[in-house]
Amino acid sequence: MPMHTRIALLMTLIVCLGGIDAYAQWTWTPQTGRWVNLKRLPKETPQLQLEHARGLMLEGEYGKAWRESNKFVDFYEDSDLLDDNQFLRGEIRMGQGKWLEGAKEFQSLISAYPDTDHYDEAIEKQYEIGDLYFERGQIKIKQRWTLWKKRPLKRAVEVYSMVIENQPFTANAAKAQYQVGLCRYTTKHYLEAAFDYRRVIEDYPGSDWVDEASFGLAECYYDMSLPPEYDQTPSQLTIDAINSFGDRYPDDERLASLREKQREMQERIAQQQLVNARFYEKRRKFAAAKIYYELLIEKYPDSDAATEARDHLEAHQGIRHIGSPKADVVAVQ
Repeated sequence: MPMHTRIALLMTLIVCLGGIDAYAQWTWTPQTGRWVNLKRLPKETPQLQLEHARGLMLEGEYGKAWRESNKFVDFYEDSDLLDDNQFLRGEIRMGQGKWLEGAKEFQSLISAYPDTDHYDEAIEKQYEIGDLYFERGQIKIKQRWTLWKKRPLKRAVEVYSMVIENQPFTANAAKAQYQVGLCRYTTKHYLEAAFDYRRVIEDYPGSDWVDEASFGLAECYYDMSLPPEYDQTPSQLTIDAINSFGDRYPDDERLASLREKQREMQERIAQQQLVNARFYEKRRKFAAAKIYYELLIEKYPDSDAATEARDHLEAHQGIRHIGSPKADVVAVQ
C-alpha cells in the first residue's frame, strides 16, 4: 500500500475515534433539561458548587476557581446563592492581582443585588483595592524612569469613586473623597484636587478628614500660584485657605509652615500691585499710581513691596493726593 494511502487511512481513524470520544462526553440530563458535556458538569447542588469554587480559591487555584464560578452562573442561574458567587468572583480577581477587575465584580454585585448581605463587605473590598493602587502609585510616582507611573493612582481614583457612589455621605465616602484628592494632588492635577478637597469640606463637614482636606486645599492653591507678572488669583485663594485653616485648627503644628507660604503669596500680590503702580506712573496717570501705592501699603504693610512703595512716595512728594483735581498732570519729581 502506498505511503500516502496509509497516512490518509490513519488520519481518518483518528478523526473517527475522536468524534466517538467527543460524542461520548455529551449526555441528556433531566435535572438541567439539556444536553451537557459531562466534563463541564457542576457539583450536585449550588452550595456544593460554591464551596468547590471557594476551596480552589483558598488553595491558590484562581484560574480553576474562576471557571467553577462561571459554571455556577451557567447551571444555577435561579439560585439564592448567586450573590455569594458574585462576591467570590471579586475575591478571585483580587487573588489574581487583577484588582480593577475585582472592584468591578464587586460593583456588579452591588448593582445586581442591592439587598445582599455582602453589601458592606464588598465596599470594604473596593476600598482595600483603592488603597492597594494608591500604595503602588506612591512608589511608582517616585521612580524616575518608570512607564505608566501615574496609572495606579488613576485606577485608585476610579475605585475610590465607586465607594463614594455606593455609600454617599458616609464616613467611608468622606475618606474616599479625600483619597481621590490626594491621588490627583500627587499627579499634579492641582485644580481637580482642590475641587475634591472642597467636596470633603462642604459635603462632609463633620468628618475626621476635614482638617486634612483643608490643609490639602491650601497646598493645592499654593502649588497653582504664579509669579507676580501673572494672574494672582491662586495666590489670593492660598491666603484665604490658610486663614480658614488657621481659624479651624489654630493649634495644628503645620500652621507655621502654612503661614510662611501665606507671606510668600502676600509678597507676590504686593509685588504685582507695585508693578501696576509703576505702570500707571510711567504713563503719567499719577492718581491711579498713588491709589496702587497706598493700597499696597495698607494691605501688605510688612512686605518688601510696601517698603519700596513708602520710600517711593516719600521721595516723590510731587505725586499729589488722589483727591487732587490736578493729580493726573503733576509730574514726578
